[in-house]
Amino acid sequence: MARIAEDGLYCVNRTSDWPLPASGERILLPQGTVQELASNTLSASCYPLAFGFYPEARGHQMSRPTPQDYLVIYCTDGQATLDWQGRSVAISAGDLLLLPPNQPHSYQADTEHPWSLYWMHLDGSDLAGLLQLLDPATNARIPVGLHAPLVDDFRTLLSLVSAGYGNATMLHAASLCRSLLTCSAMLMARPSLRRGELDIEALHHLMQQKIDQRLTLNDLARAAGEQSPWQFIRRYRAVTGQTPMQAFLHRKIARACYLLEVSDLPVAEVAQRFGFDDPYYFSRVFRKITGVSPSHYRRAGLPENRS
Repeated sequence: MARIAEDGLYCVNRTSDWPLPASGERILLPQGTVQELASNTLSASCYPLAFGFYPEARGHQMSRPTPQDYLVIYCTDGQATLDWQGRSVAISAGDLLLLPPNQPHSYQADTEHPWSLYWMHLDGSDLAGLLQLLDPATNARIPVGLHAPLVDDFRTLLSLVSAGYGNATMLHAASLCRSLLTCSAMLMARPSLRRGELDIEALHHLMQQKIDQRLTLNDLARAAGEQSPWQFIRRYRAVTGQTPMQAFLHRKIARACYLLEVSDLPVAEVAQRFGFDDPYYFSRVFRKITGVSPSHYRRAGLPENRS
């Protein structure tokens, strides 16, 4: 359970003071919120203390000689080094780090290819069992691979705070933390790709990772190792029923829908978050996919207007 200081307040391990760029995020939950999560039977088994995202974290390093909570890190790009149990462990994209309390550790980003990482500090009565589910041998590094569902859950977790720290919102955050761990275990159990098979998961991970940017068909084809963009479209459509660019736009709009529902961000700012510099073009794409404009979607999505 969460450590309680002499003043009766819940404590979280000190997080990194790495200077955040505009696209980085670092969320430390208020102590009152942590206390409510720890005492609620719906969340006490697994709940967040802090979470964030560091893109291309050049110069990022951290040492925790006496960690008090569970730390989970998901590396989505670049490289880093973990020092743990007297060993130096190389970390690369697709690695999940499971760092339990009372086990000293330190890590540092690679100087040439610094890692990009999602992270969350956790506490709760079920966490030891959840980590065992992922790795019975209790290794710190788990090569889970690059998967869009994991990035999507992390992005959702980060988006939740725009709706504040209400009870229902934080219970959902706690559920997402558990989902990230159980989803990782499920993905680890999947069979490996056959030679020559299109890696749909890796492509969807790339789409999710670059959801705030613009990707071209050639970008996606190169990522899939396809020489011909048209052959790539045919193979991708055969598996998913969509073209790659349709899938990428649908992902953008699905995330935009979520932000319109849970936040008060202006439509133009929502558009910018997903790589649309022109809000009018964003509205046209949004209407084409959903059938309504962003402002109409937001109004229709309010609870009092739902049937």
